[in-house]
Amino acid sequence: MARSDGTTSGAPGKAAAAQPKAASNTAAVPGPAVLAGRLVYEETMSRVDLDEPTRAVIAKQLAGLLPGQTVPVGRTTSERTIGADGLQPLLVSAAVSAAGLDPAKTTFPPLPVLWVDGASRLLVELAEITAELGDGYIEMSVPVTCDQTGTTAVTITFLTGTPDRPTGGVAATEDHPRGPAIIVDIWHEALIAFAWNTLLIATSSLAGVGAADPSGRPLITNALSISKGTISVLPQARHTFFTGGPQS
Repeated sequence: MARSDGTTSGAPGKAAAAQPKAASNTAAVPGPAVLAGRLVYEETMSRVDLDEPTRAVIAKQLAGLLPGQTVPVGRTTSERTIGADGLQPLLVSAAVSAAGLDPAKTTFPPLPVLWVDGASRLLVELAEITAELGDGYIEMSVPVTCDQTGTTAVTITFLTGTPDRPTGGVAATEDHPRGPAIIVDIWHEALIAFAWNTLLIATSSLAGVGAADPSGRPLITNALSISKGTISVLPQARHTFFTGGPQS
């Protein structure tokens, strides 16, 4: 039953919830993960013998990366940038997840995975995936093996934005990877999807490090930019939509 104060009365024994207000007039309840991170950070800093100016420098340099920090809904924080050397192990780990495997149950280096499409078979070498970073593009090399070619490499290039010419999260690629025709004619869609999923998992993991949105959810990638030797993601707090009507 609705009341004039905007709340609802539920059945006996059930908690009644207030009707959600407009987002502009509502302060979100901090999520448990956010509060826990903030408490752990404050407790840790209280045990460190640092003066206030030094603590302020640490907080500024690690803005957006420390636990307990929040980014307002829909807002972005500072970019996270890594070099090609750091990207390499991250891609291998992301490829394990993109292949549908659980990293916690996968030994290192990961074993190849076998793709099957009717009578066709393709062995994909997860541990050997590499990438080259150029101005506005990433060129991923996926080693594969089949009976007709033996071990070879298929190359998938994604064109992205650069720091001075951003394109958000938009990327473009060719309709067929570059490699032996007998492989790319059959497996082009699967190879492109696998490479793109690997890149998405890798960049999403960068965006999700540290700060979260007010409810504690990891940040997501707002934009991706690549320059020669480095790759950057711009993290953003997810948008939140308040639902209307009585809730119980």
